[in-house]
Amino acid sequence: MRRVLATAAALGLSFTGLSMATAPGAFAATESAAEYGCPGSLIDTYNTPASGEVWGQLRLYYSSANGGTNCAVLLAKKYYGTTHYMEVGINISGSSNTKLDSGAYSRYAGPVTVTRTNGHCIDLGGGEDIGGLWAGRSVNGVHCG
Repeated sequence: MRRVLATAAALGLSFTGLSMATAPGAFAATESAAEYGCPGSLIDTYNTPASGEVWGQLRLYYSSANGGTNCAVLLAKKYYGTTHYMEVGINISGSSNTKLDSGAYSRYAGPVTVTRTNGHCIDLGGGEDIGGLWAGRSVNGVHCG
């Protein structure tokens, strides 16, 4: 719960404070956006590294519906199939209205969605914790338009 609150606060402040760490799994490349529940098309991916290894991948989707809709998920890679703590969040840059999903997942966290994004930049972040080791990433002010 502390990590969720800390991350929610960090997301509201442009995703600051996510840290990194290290620790087996395989990634299923057969999954599609529809399986994650995100509308639209994949527009970007961001690896979540820890000590030189990629633990997961933040995926950002966009749809023109509802004045622009951005959706994010965090896919497990290193620990795919192993239940562990995962979280993903998204907001319009400068907004304190962060959408956050967190919990014990084995494949992915999310989806989290914000609407009315046309003309705005997006902040997103996510991370994973397993056995007290943490990997996370935040990206701020991306996909403005």
